Amino acid sequence: MEADEANSPHLDWHLEQGERGREVWYSLVTDTEDDVAFWYRYTLVSTESGHQEARLWAGLTGTDDDFFTTRRYPLSDATFDEPFALSFGEEEEPDARLTSSSARGALETDDAEVSWRFEYEPDDTVFTPLRSEKLTEMAEEYLGSGRHWSANQSVRMEGTLEVGGETYDFEDAPGHQGHTVGKSAPEEWSWLHCNSFEGGASAKDDACVEVLNTGGMTTLCFRRGGEAHMLNRMKDIVGPAANETTENRPGKWKVHAKGEGVKLDIWVKCDEGTRWKKAAYLAPDDTSRYVAHSSLSSVQVTYRVKEDDGWSEQRTLDSEAARAEWGRTSPPVGERDEYVPEEFA
Repeated sequence: MEADEANSPHLDWHLEQGERGREVWYSLVTDTEDDVAFWYRYTLVSTESGHQEARLWAGLTGTDDDFFTTRRYPLSDATFDEPFALSFGEEEEPDARLTSSSARGALETDDAEVSWRFEYEPDDTVFTPLRSEKLTEMAEEYLGSGRHWSANQSVRMEGTLEVGGETYDFEDAPGHQGHTVGKSAPEEWSWLHCNSFEGGASAKDDACVEVLNTGGMTTLCFRRGGEAHMLNRMKDIVGPAANETTENRPGKWKVHAKGEGVKLDIWVKCDEGTRWKKAAYLAPDDTSRYVAHSSLSSVQVTYRVKEDDGWSEQRTLDSEAARAEWGRTSPPVGERDEYVPEEFA
């Protein structure tokens, strides 16, 4: 599967009022030298009560200009082109546009005036939480779990971010772009992504880890040295040999996994000074989901890989630039009035 296919809209967005659906395209990019991270999202939602909207989101972490803000559009202001492109705003001069190799947007609210423009080569690897397409279809239809694609799981971005009169330049910056869709939303989840590790050029350039936990089940992908270990088969998710989450609460998460020629222990931590981005999402059934997101989390990945003569020695990758989030039906961190936008809280 290519990035354009993974990003293409899964739902028909000529929805009547009262038809349920939610589709999200999100992206993150980090300037690791200056410890600056930017998170931006393009979302569409249609709820059972008849609420419909498109929404643009943007959040900056690691500077004196930190912010998290959002702007709502009529659903009719969201348009698609082929190959994949999603635009918000007037058709001739949209405020925002996302493709599988570029992103731009502009927001002006009471909280911030921000614009961004990024370009990147699409990733050849697309990660899905459940490898089997048939099982994914069954889970979507009967369990309401929706679908998720890491369409550009690990890319290097070039571009600029402007906040007020300040410009932030990103060069060869580790980035990620994903796509989530469903007619319902999970009641809780935790998610980790990192493709910027310390320890030399090879670690920085090659390594990537992504972990998703929903309904107590954990699926993951670990990439290094041009090889992808996808622990996303049914046996990796349920049963005695499944990936194991041993501790999981907002700000702390431990995972142990073995399979596909790799053994992994993953520790995620957000310290007490974490600059959480707190988002309120509207689900298709008109309930809210609250997300505490940290774009600059710490993660340690300890691993061994299967070699011709047995398992390798233990190796460790560390990062202070991981992306981690916890989503719930109630606020994972803080109080409801701290979440944006407040009309969903």
